[in-house]
Amino acid sequence: MVKPWYKQVWPWVLISIPFSVIIAMAITLTIASQYGGTPMVVDEYYKKGRAINAEVSKVVAAQDLGISFELTQQDQQFSLRFNSGEPEALTALRVSFYHSTLAERDLEVQLTANANGVFRGELPDISSGKWTITIRPFDNSWRLSQSILLPTQEPIILKPQTYGV
Repeated sequence: MVKPWYKQVWPWVLISIPFSVIIAMAITLTIASQYGGTPMVVDEYYKKGRAINAEVSKVVAAQDLGISFELTQQDQQFSLRFNSGEPEALTALRVSFYHSTLAERDLEVQLTANANGVFRGELPDISSGKWTITIRPFDNSWRLSQSILLPTQEPIILKPQTYGV
């Protein structure tokens, strides 16, 4: 006597393959919707490209002024001191920290100099790893940007660098 099809093993094995694909697809879509959305895609690439060229000219301006800084860090406190090329009229700096992989960790700090000409600031909950530090005055006349590893026990000399120019 032959069993009905629903009491045999092979039809259920064959039916389970497409259902397992549907379950895997649902899991993949759930993960993609939670962690998807790449911030690297730029809609207005032409404007972004022109902005990059403007930024290169600001780095060249910093090189022409001979600007460099000494960065020291102790726990969450950091200080910037002009190493060379201090501009005549400088009231405050905008210092940005960009994490190499975690965009939500990026931060910007506004600093003013104390009586000794040292700019001091605090880094809230900064993690160790590779960071890009960008220093600009409030008038945006020049720009200095460099990749560094934090935390650091030794002073770091920051100099304006143009990449690929």
